[in-house]
Amino acid sequence: MRPVNLLPQSARPYVASGKAGNGSYVVIGVLAVLVLALAGYVLTSNKITTHKNEIAQAQEETQAAQAKAAGLEKYGQFSQVAAQRIQSVGSLAINRIDYERILRETSRVLPDGVWINSLDAEATGGSTTTSTSGSTTPSNTPSVHLLGCAPSQKSVATTLVRLRAIHGSDEVQLNDSGKPLQLAPDSGASGQSGGGGNCGNNFAFDILVNLTNEVTGFGDQGQKVPSTLGGGS
Repeated sequence: MRPVNLLPQSARPYVASGKAGNGSYVVIGVLAVLVLALAGYVLTSNKITTHKNEIAQAQEETQAAQAKAAGLEKYGQFSQVAAQRIQSVGSLAINRIDYERILRETSRVLPDGVWINSLDAEATGGSTTTSTSGSTTPSNTPSVHLLGCAPSQKSVATTLVRLRAIHGSDEVQLNDSGKPLQLAPDSGASGQSGGGGNCGNNFAFDILVNLTNEVTGFGDQGQKVPSTLGGGS
């Protein structure tokens, strides 16, 4: 006997007939592709946003570093100025003339009755004056220029010889030596000869002492001053 289903068609359970087409699989595949594309887009968008945030942060850090560097630039300039000043002071110290020692040595070698009215020393760039031609020759070595008085020409000659004993003396040159011109009391002028004044009836002399480069700077580059000239050796 064949069973008969008395339920209405709408109340009956669904039974797959096996006759469905491939359209459902295509829809599922398309949905899967869309899901994958959406996921890829979201991941790519997140990476782009992350990189943009990193770039913005890097730019902010760069600006902050530049502002800090600009604020510290003046300190770098101060340091550079200080270094330049130290270098300048060191250069001046190396090329300086020791006036105290020059005066001490000169006072020790001068003969009796001879005195100095003016003493000027130059580390470099001095000049040598030739009395015969009156010309001036520049010198790149240290020099001492002395204007003074002596009772006689013999004393002037002795002074020239003794000035050679000054520490570092290389050459002693007599630029001029002679008695001041005797003018009448009512002439209103005081006679002078050479470079020395206030010598009265004595001889006025103008002497240039050229020194070696070793006498400039601290310590005289290992050259010690003899004890006879007031040094320690």
